[in-house]
Amino acid sequence: MASTLLVALLFAAASAARPNIFAVIIDDFGWGNVGFHRTDGSKEVQTPNMDALVKQGVLLNRHYVHMMCTPSRSSFQSGRLPVHVQLTLAGPCCAQSGIPRNMTTIAAKMASAGYDTHFVGKWDAGSATPQHTPFGRGYRTSLNYFSHGNWAWTQAAWEGSYVNRTALPVPGVRDLWDTTGPANKLNGTGFEEDLFFNRISTIINGHSPSRPLFLVYAARMVHYPLQVPLEFQQRFSFIDEPHRRMYAAMVSSLDFQIGRIQALLAARGLWENTLMVLTADNGGYVEEVAPCNLTSPHGIECFSGEAGASNFPLRGGKYSPFEGGIRSNAFVSGGFLPDAVRGTTQNGIVHIADWYHTFCGLAGVDPTDHAAARAGLPPIDSLDVWPLLSGRNNTSPRTEILVREDTLVQGRYKLIVGDITHAGWAGPQYPNMTSEGKEVMRVNLTCNPGCLFDVQADPTEHHNLAPGQPARLHTMLARLRTLNSTIWRRHMPPEDPACNATAYSRYGGFLGPWLHLSSQERAVHRHRED
Repeated sequence: MASTLLVALLFAAASAARPNIFAVIIDDFGWGNVGFHRTDGSKEVQTPNMDALVKQGVLLNRHYVHMMCTPSRSSFQSGRLPVHVQLTLAGPCCAQSGIPRNMTTIAAKMASAGYDTHFVGKWDAGSATPQHTPFGRGYRTSLNYFSHGNWAWTQAAWEGSYVNRTALPVPGVRDLWDTTGPANKLNGTGFEEDLFFNRISTIINGHSPSRPLFLVYAARMVHYPLQVPLEFQQRFSFIDEPHRRMYAAMVSSLDFQIGRIQALLAARGLWENTLMVLTADNGGYVEEVAPCNLTSPHGIECFSGEAGASNFPLRGGKYSPFEGGIRSNAFVSGGFLPDAVRGTTQNGIVHIADWYHTFCGLAGVDPTDHAAARAGLPPIDSLDVWPLLSGRNNTSPRTEILVREDTLVQGRYKLIVGDITHAGWAGPQYPNMTSEGKEVMRVNLTCNPGCLFDVQADPTEHHNLAPGQPARLHTMLARLRTLNSTIWRRHMPPEDPACNATAYSRYGGFLGPWLHLSSQERAVHRHRED
């Protein structure tokens, strides 16, 4: 009896010493669409909650991600650079999409350390088998969708942007999953971010302080299609261009969501021992400007083209290797941060993959992925950045990032080779009524043998240093060739028709796993016993 009590007391003490972790991943979030990156006082940018969290935390000025969502999300969950886990976009019906089953994810690591693990929002890291789902990856509960995006009011799977279409499409297969099965009781009952908040509220209010909390909220905002409740649209009725108006309204809605989650954590007494990490998965989209539906029951809805964001003053955006595509909005906040670092800006390099090792270090668990090693898969690339963020040292352990085979970040420099699209710059009010046909995506740059930028002194990448620094150029070209030999390449097959067929035959019209389903019954059985 005494030994049991001692074990319980030791476990409680260890839990108290470890922080709750609240990780937020924002979708397609433009650098110029947040107040903490704007100095012009634009009334189009209204993010008071995030701005306050930055003032209480540490702004990460050089936090890098991939330029597309599936690679960034797979990187976060697996602790690998995208070149070592998932380098391309891949939808939920691709059997090889996302993280290989034999890679251990961050949720599994945190669960092994005694954390109560939950996932809410966009997954986009594979769903072929039950083991690929958030629950299969170590999250005790999840309310999620599997695709790149879905429709906010119907939760129908988003099939990609249309070209010059304004009529709302007929909803197809649904994409909303509740831990081990389709979320058919929630589907169509409200705006999706409200559904997510209700689930997060249940998690936080039901959380026992005897265990540390690991909560990942991967917001639907601000991905296409552009949809948001009317009350937020009306705040920005002064913006004439509909994509920009909707994007600003969605960001405002996102900020409101983050504020009320932070308030919940504070009300439950959890915030003072919480480390909050917020990052975008890539820069904002700067694609075609196309007509919106202006007569929807929900106000404006934009789903044709892919525009609305601004990465001002950075170059490029989503899908590009310029800073506007891969340098993400990011900060850390929460009561767990030491007082000495609050209100500071950190210019050291951090990659989204680095949160894996950092969280493992805070949880007191070995970050090594032994299962992946046994399967012959790449090891983690993640580095522990907590000593940097907490002020224990002044330099980042990360000095370089192989972004993809044509892009290398090394210290203050970036090398890009080849023919690159999305090479333009957005202005402070972008897109606007004259943007059509002149979008950022339409600007091309040829880098032969390479373009070299000092992204510390010149974050907007206006000045190609290659002609004046041939030695550095050739040194980085050689390093790029060396690192390219480490890229983990795998075949991405076409979408499997069995995926949608299983959605209708097994899940009542909802996307879900379609391979190795015998293990799903065992997973569901275990879940119901817990």
